[in-house]
Amino acid sequence: MTALDLYMEGRFNEAIDAYRLELAENPGDIGSIDGLASSLRGTGDFASAIPLMEQVHEHQKRNPDHPGQHLNLAVAYWCLDDRARAIELARGLCAAILNGSVSMAPDHAGGATFGLVLHYMAVTAGDEINRDYTLRYLKKLNVKYDKRPTLFRYPVATVKQVLGEVSFEDALASATGERDLASAHRAANGNRSTMLALGQVLFHDGAIFRANGDEANCKARMQEVFDLGYQTESVCWYLARHEVGG
Repeated sequence: MTALDLYMEGRFNEAIDAYRLELAENPGDIGSIDGLASSLRGTGDFASAIPLMEQVHEHQKRNPDHPGQHLNLAVAYWCLDDRARAIELARGLCAAILNGSVSMAPDHAGGATFGLVLHYMAVTAGDEINRDYTLRYLKKLNVKYDKRPTLFRYPVATVKQVLGEVSFEDALASATGERDLASAHRAANGNRSTMLALGQVLFHDGAIFRANGDEANCKARMQEVFDLGYQTESVCWYLARHEVGG
């Protein structure tokens, strides 16, 4: 099996060994560096992954419109309990979307992912300044959604849920096509894109529970995301794993 095959099966320790063999033969291969970093994150070894992620970031930023690895780095620093650095990176991505210095985003909603992750971090850290910044950022995106409703896709509905415009069921339906969790799980079974979206909607619903002072339901949502496994949206899964101690 290739290193990538091992990684995709969740055999992270074996993937680490395989990627290191690849790099011994071709030390500058950016794909192998990225794969090794991802495999190390899979084992929870964020400290070892960060220098590799920085290398990948420098490569990706040859295209100035690309956000590089700053979202993944924000998650890594968060999982190492460096919340200030994590929030700084996530906020920087939001600012880059607003000022146009970054135009590429890991979603079809104009950079909503950056704001939603910052929202979770700010709420969890009790950082009211960055929480207010995030809500302003998401409101600016929401203006675009309302002006051109056919242009953007999920996680538009989760942005609107954070802003109090739609319900969890509305967001779940937008993500999976189903309004109840049992049906949503069935829809996600064997469908990679639906599984990614399900992880996102559950995770950010947890953040909303926390923002409203409901820690028990927040933790329950984080457990649900973790239970989906690493095949769901990776940012949300790593953050949920950090929450539940998995």
